[in-house]
Amino acid sequence: MHLVTRAQWGAQPPKSAWTQVASTRGVKVHYEGEPVPADLPDHHEWCAGRVRAIQAAHLANPTEGWIDIAYNAVVCPHSYVFEGRGPHHETGANGNQPLNLAHYAVCAMLGDSGLTEPNDALLNGLCDAIEWLRREGGAGPEVKGHRDGYPTACPGDPLYAWVRAGAPRPARAAGAPAGHTPPPGASGPSWPGGRRGSRGPGRGSRPPQPPEPPPTGNRQPPPEQE
Repeated sequence: MHLVTRAQWGAQPPKSAWTQVASTRGVKVHYEGEPVPADLPDHHEWCAGRVRAIQAAHLANPTEGWIDIAYNAVVCPHSYVFEGRGPHHETGANGNQPLNLAHYAVCAMLGDSGLTEPNDALLNGLCDAIEWLRREGGAGPEVKGHRDGYPTACPGDPLYAWVRAGAPRPARAAGAPAGHTPPPGASGPSWPGGRRGSRGPGRGSRPPQPPEPPPTGNRQPPPEQE
């Protein structure tokens, strides 16, 4: 498992203390829910910057009330697991407090356009993240999608098909070079359309905003309850 700690990717501190959880029923899988560069698999040096941008957007969101990056972990298409809130901390990504307490949340670096299909390296990283949360955080056996129990398109049809198939581990992919951790100073391209700050975890987290047509199943979750 390639784990990138908060210190290694350059995380900001949370606004307040995380809510502690002893265990959960399992893990819910998410995606970014907006355009992700199709060539991200060729640019591992962008990944730490993407995680920093996700955290910055969540901390700056005036509606959701997030105290930190909403996910417990973020996984890139090179099999790296970026520590988010980490084990034994309530997520803010699943839609409401009962859902947040029931499952951890892991986000894949996939979008609704550009990079939409998970490669084997990403799926192996998701399996590593799930096993890490089971081993270190008391996560139960359930692996579900964000859309399970909440009206949203997240985690996208391609990734949800993998979840529905039982989240199997594919043959081990090469991923990024062994022992290589993305430096905290690494940065990627600007977010498509400059809209990163207006969206939270998954497509279903953004309320319909004219003139864009609202995506199917889109619904705004309530502010995070810590």
